[in-house]
Amino acid sequence: MTTAIILCAGSSTRFSQGKSNKTLQMLNEKPIFMYSVEKFFVCGVEKIILVVKKEEKPLFEKFLPNEGDFSFAVGGNRRQDSVMNALKLVEDEEKVLIHDGARPLISVDLINRVKNKVAPHACVIPVIPSEDTLRIEKYGKLYTIDRNSVFRIQTPQGCLAGELKELYEKYRSEYFYDDAAAFEKAGLIIRSVEGSKENIKITTNEDLIFASFLLDKVMNGRKEP
Repeated sequence: MTTAIILCAGSSTRFSQGKSNKTLQMLNEKPIFMYSVEKFFVCGVEKIILVVKKEEKPLFEKFLPNEGDFSFAVGGNRRQDSVMNALKLVEDEEKVLIHDGARPLISVDLINRVKNKVAPHACVIPVIPSEDTLRIEKYGKLYTIDRNSVFRIQTPQGCLAGELKELYEKYRSEYFYDDAAAFEKAGLIIRSVEGSKENIKITTNEDLIFASFLLDKVMNGRKEP
């Protein structure tokens, strides 16, 4: 069984200075988070857990279809706290696909690439190679980085629920930017799959405009994200 955990409890500081939840923002007449819900539903994921702020739960509920197994978990102070709250609703042996609700252009192919590669003692992550020249600043000077060894990391990230629970409990005092970091901390395997350039994260209003442009391309039959 596979469960999708969609994180929608962020602060949206860079999008609206924290005044509104960006995953509820309308994108081409549909809230951002619903694009992810629909893609996971199409992929045959048996259960979808939305992680939201407690007071915003009714705002999400009104958009969900009547069919499907949907649950809610309350967002925590840190990303890993939010994920952990959702993991409490999942059996240890299940696969979990953990996705940012602010990435509406997730594709069916990408979801399946991650899901099909999940195995014990490993976390699967989508990656995008860097196409730009990169430099790092050290002691006031800039040094070139080999861009062939640098990747942009996306979601969904996949693993076995019980293993991630155990890691987050073991390293509860640590701060992790994503789920793979907990596996890295434990010296476990991180497997990569090809990500998607269109799988952008909505961080600013400019990202919303770009996402709308990409969706218009889809509606015109040019490409399926």
